[in-house]
Amino acid sequence: MKKEVQHIRRSQFVLTYGPGAIIESRNGSRIIPSINRGIGSLFSLDKFQEFEITDSRLRIAIRNLTGSDARVFSLPSNASLGKSQSRGIYHTYIFPAWKVCYGKGKHQPVLYNGTECPVCHKEDDSSAVRFVVACINGHLDEVPWNYAVHYGKNCDHGCKPRYFFWKTGGSSLSDIVIECPDCGCKTDMMKIYNLNFNCTGRFPEMETPLYAGRGAPFYTKPERPFRDRCDKKMKVIQRQSSSLRIPETLTLLTIPEYDNAISNILQRTVVSSTINTIIMSPSRPCDGRMDVEELISWIRSSLTSQISGETIQKIEEYIREKGIFHFCELFNHLHDENWEFMDFIYEEFESLLAGPRTTENYSMSPSRKISPDEGGILPDLDIHPVNKIRTITAQRGYLRMPYIGKNEEPPNIVSSGVYLEGSYWYPGFEGLGEGIFITFSEREFPDLRKTKAYGEWKNHKAPEVSGRKSLWGNTVREPLFVWLHTLSHSIIGALSLYAGYSSASLRERVYIDRDAKNGGILIYTTSPGEDGSMGGLVGAVDEFDNVLEMGLERIKFCSNDPLCSEVRKTPDRINGATCHSCLLISETSCEHRNMWLDRHIILRD
Repeated sequence: MKKEVQHIRRSQFVLTYGPGAIIESRNGSRIIPSINRGIGSLFSLDKFQEFEITDSRLRIAIRNLTGSDARVFSLPSNASLGKSQSRGIYHTYIFPAWKVCYGKGKHQPVLYNGTECPVCHKEDDSSAVRFVVACINGHLDEVPWNYAVHYGKNCDHGCKPRYFFWKTGGSSLSDIVIECPDCGCKTDMMKIYNLNFNCTGRFPEMETPLYAGRGAPFYTKPERPFRDRCDKKMKVIQRQSSSLRIPETLTLLTIPEYDNAISNILQRTVVSSTINTIIMSPSRPCDGRMDVEELISWIRSSLTSQISGETIQKIEEYIREKGIFHFCELFNHLHDENWEFMDFIYEEFESLLAGPRTTENYSMSPSRKISPDEGGILPDLDIHPVNKIRTITAQRGYLRMPYIGKNEEPPNIVSSGVYLEGSYWYPGFEGLGEGIFITFSEREFPDLRKTKAYGEWKNHKAPEVSGRKSLWGNTVREPLFVWLHTLSHSIIGALSLYAGYSSASLRERVYIDRDAKNGGILIYTTSPGEDGSMGGLVGAVDEFDNVLEMGLERIKFCSNDPLCSEVRKTPDRINGATCHSCLLISETSCEHRNMWLDRHIILRD
């Protein structure tokens, strides 16, 4: 088997794939290894710094979630490295190694582990078995087929067969029968699914590759730390299941307050670390113990060999113009390590509420007020076209959820970051695009306290999802959040018809303020690179009356009614009335994985 090159976008790597993901190639199933294993010789501090995405807000958010210093980089591409598109940059491993050879009529299908079928000695007729085992601590391994086939059988042959017979008689799991060729013991996949296996502690994505000859794909030598075995159980799961790997990502907007030359300079790691050392020195320039020229001289001498003279000059000009106090205030705000993720979300919302502004990576036009005539269901809304928007997204890790843990035991987040000289580096990407910001004209949520749905959400908090704590805390359980989130999903479905985008290409962000009295919705689309999008989304603002009307139709009427409308919010339900026919959208579009939705809360019943 020869190596092949398969292209994926940076955004795909961060949002969908990344380390630990199983990807299907033309030559079979592959697992994407950890970054230090995958990019080979490109794994160096110089290369990471070359592709670093400098955003102090995202760096601080990740640091406060992980407890370690964090930096974000954009995965190098063929174009950015000046390499041919036929050259591979990121290597993958063969996983799972167990395959089924169908023999093309020459022999009955067999399940084996190796580079070629032990019966016909070919590999062309083989495909990777679609079952693996995983635990909620993130471990992943091959199904222990020999143990599974002989489990519960009175077999004393000590079988160690080179292969198993693989028999399929239908489409269900119970129709797949695996038989030992030595003793005749057999079982089916349904029974194997019900088994609990001891966890092996294996992370195949972190293993060292075995050299398999020039031009050949990589296998790994399995590393199973039995002495320090994980105490969780492994369960069988299909390798293409969305529950096998759930990426944990963070996205922040570039807001106008910090979209300027001096803020961009002060966020660069080499600059921020140097200035932080100066500020925290015994001289304490921010406390008035140093004059402007002394501070400028110190900064110049410290940074001369690290950044350009033009960049140093911009720092000097800002200090002379604004003074030391304002310089320190800006620097400390950009690097305030006490800020949590939700603090940045509140800051984004306040920035969007500030109204029309234009900077290098942000542009908002004057709003259009809409007064929906829908029997008082919706209040007056302000619709703001956001002509230009920049987002930065990073993948901090991933979950494996082959089952729900006992007592809502939370799954472990496996880090996507890789340690390099004092920091953990996480894959990310920058997106440029456009959006629509929707908020209440009166800057206050309409009073729904007398409605039944409001009381259901206020009094019966939704449960944690498998013990997972949301980055958004209890914000997502507020009736205002559910109201806005439900409206957002209905608008995304309607916008896809007007803006020329598929609903899967649109993303949302729902905001509420700290007091849960005001909120807003940002619906946006971005793409990696410098081109952004074509303006079709903001162009829909002129037709937003029709968009809103169509969105409300999706809330009022569902093809699954009355089954859908009869569902009410209860303490054990994540959602109220919602289903795929009315509100559920692509999980790449919804920041909350289609949770916290209810048609009733908008319909006021």
